[in-house]
Amino acid sequence: MIPDSGASPSVVYPCVRAPSAARARRTSRFVHVATGAVTFLHTDAALAWDDEHLHISAWLEERDVWTTGEERGGLTWQENTFEVLLAADGALYSLSVNAAGVTQELLFIWHDAYQRGGRYDVADLDLATQSPMVVGGDSAPHHRRGRRWLFDNWQLAGLQVDIDIDGKLNERHEIDRGWRVQLALPWAGLRHVLDGDCPPAAGQHLRVALARNQVMDQNKARQAGVWSWHTAGVDGIYAPQSYPVIELTV
Repeated sequence: MIPDSGASPSVVYPCVRAPSAARARRTSRFVHVATGAVTFLHTDAALAWDDEHLHISAWLEERDVWTTGEERGGLTWQENTFEVLLAADGALYSLSVNAAGVTQELLFIWHDAYQRGGRYDVADLDLATQSPMVVGGDSAPHHRRGRRWLFDNWQLAGLQVDIDIDGKLNERHEIDRGWRVQLALPWAGLRHVLDGDCPPAAGQHLRVALARNQVMDQNKARQAGVWSWHTAGVDGIYAPQSYPVIELTV
């Protein structure tokens, strides 16, 4: 359980054992992350697992499949993306992927979980050589648990990404239907965000958020909104206590 999390979600969602998530049971329609309001485009997803990977598929309705081409600045990536967030007791992994298959990854480690000689005191999270940012003090995202180290150059080894576009990417004068994302996240690389066995076994629980960042052009100005599988309220998408809990089933 995430410490200082308040009430845990009462529903545990089954995640079936299968070589892909393409035919797994889909989630409910994504909603506005803060309010739970219905969004004007449909988004849903599915999850599955096997001995090697966590599989995630997502279907994003979109009349204009496009990428902004902008670079990420700190936490902000002004881009149309599908988002995956996995939370452990002491860490949170964030993956963003756009319709061109470009990915951005972030790994947060809570200050109170990073102990010398502990599970996070390893080479790829070395504070001296990796020079992580600090968030939760002067800079967002804030959380009542306190500050976090942010490793913004960390990458999940072996990540597999496949994009299928129903339309034409960046042909903005044409009407599209949407795009699909298929991801395979290797358990071996997720050891920092697994509190149980790695690789996990049937019956193990994971805390997973799935979301969509939608950039909208309005009168030559861009506005972004976040739609998600769950409603996070005022705490926002980086608050893991609100994430849905899945159970790996056979």
